[in-house]
Amino acid sequence: MAKIVKTNGDLEVKKSEAIVKARYKLSPLAIKFISVIISNLKRSDDMNEEYILKVKDFQELTGQKTKRIYELIDEALDNLLKNPLTIPLGDEKNSILKANWVSGAIYNDGEVRFMIYPPLRPFLLEVKEKYLKYRLENILSLKSSYVIRLYEILKDWLELNKRYGNKAEKIVKIDEFRQILEIPKSYVYGMFKKRILNKAKAELEEHTDILFDYKEIKTGRKVTHLHFFITENPKNVQENYSIQENYFKSRKAFVALLRRNYSGNGKFFGFKRIEKRDYWLGLDKEGLVYGTYKNDIKNFNALESAKLYDLWLKIAQNSDIYKQLVEQGICLKELALNNKDIWLDLKEDIINLKEEGII
Repeated sequence: MAKIVKTNGDLEVKKSEAIVKARYKLSPLAIKFISVIISNLKRSDDMNEEYILKVKDFQELTGQKTKRIYELIDEALDNLLKNPLTIPLGDEKNSILKANWVSGAIYNDGEVRFMIYPPLRPFLLEVKEKYLKYRLENILSLKSSYVIRLYEILKDWLELNKRYGNKAEKIVKIDEFRQILEIPKSYVYGMFKKRILNKAKAELEEHTDILFDYKEIKTGRKVTHLHFFITENPKNVQENYSIQENYFKSRKAFVALLRRNYSGNGKFFGFKRIEKRDYWLGLDKEGLVYGTYKNDIKNFNALESAKLYDLWLKIAQNSDIYKQLVEQGICLKELALNNKDIWLDLKEDIINLKEEGII
């Protein structure tokens, strides 16, 4: 049975780091098209699952008011089929996967039916430690494919490198950066700076959840490297928090938030004392809790996980500090190591909740 693609709600795009770093060049509409699909993929989907995207839904989501919508979708599908992405597989043979995003498509006046190319599915569904995730709405207003790709790359750097304070820095070679973005050689550095970097800087500030600045690094007289400074966008992040308030009304909603911010990426949302040892609590890819203390790992079953969820949900409902930390996906272990003041404030909140009989 074919699966109808949803375009409403708080959709989230998830891509492995390999795809973020892959080389490909798509039109802005093609990137948005495939990103909508990715936000609907589930591990339970069949390998040959067929997806149906309603043209009207996609038009409303992307704000395409033109009567040329079917022509534009036709162009986007051509783009997805004719412009493969190149993914280094990182094996001993230096293998490279070249693939189209979709295997093929059938479309008419009302819908598009298609399948994801099977070899790509592991990079979209079986992501574990290193992956990018972001809310789909962040890219819908971006007009350039270069700006969308730059958003994904900078967002990935921020999530991989940030500590408490929500910032990250990265120095990259311009030549390597141009290669990932598939920027033509005809774009001399001045054009690259004006049409991509500076344009992206303004658009990301206006429409997305991140901000960035950069400095040029020269070798002799030539600009050879860029030093990026990435932070969260206070205006748009605050808007996200107001939406996330619903995550603290029930265990089911709270678990959805934890899975969104902590699942399978080595970040810890809580801790539990077992035999005089404090185990850091994380989530496996199935959403069950595991605890780690040095090299010792304990796995909790569904009932034990549910009790831990209930405990930390109560803490979130009664501690503004923990609520803000879990909303932002802050790793408690990193917090304990890098921001002692906030860590001690959180522990004091937890002690008070115990003394008051709340937890």
